[in-house]
Amino acid sequence: MLSNAELIILSLVNEKPTYAYEIEKQIEARRMRHWVKIGIASIYQVLERLNRKGYVEFDTEREGKAPERKRYFITADGQAELKAGVKSLLMELEWYYLDLNVALEGSDILEPGELKRCLEERLEKARYSLRKLMQNYVAQKNQKLKAGIIARNVMLFRETEVKFLEELLAEL
Repeated sequence: MLSNAELIILSLVNEKPTYAYEIEKQIEARRMRHWVKIGIASIYQVLERLNRKGYVEFDTEREGKAPERKRYFITADGQAELKAGVKSLLMELEWYYLDLNVALEGSDILEPGELKRCLEERLEKARYSLRKLMQNYVAQKNQKLKAGIIARNVMLFRETEVKFLEELLAEL
């Protein structure tokens, strides 16, 4: 089974043969870091791992005096693995490993006022994030179908967090 980072990168390479730098630009443009952990250094590591597994291959290219760079393309085995991975993730439920839950579990160490202040600060940040996500959703919902769907899913998760925090603070 492929990791989420491997699936994302394989999916981007499946869209069109591409360079690692272009993958990074797509991850940024699509705001993927709102919903998947993937750093620029890990893009290169993942591409090498996918290449070793036979899921991507590359051609080395040079333009003018620029250094050589690798243009990656997906293999038939890579497409089969991508398809299997996507189907598996669509059908299976995952657990949500949230930092908030870890903090709540350890919150007994805080004074009630400290806990409340921390939660209020998080709520303020969550509301701000939700506003930004709503703007992002409006901007993306008329683009590619999957961009709008993903933006909506992320927005609804943040909306749920805001509601949870408001209810929790009302109980304290």
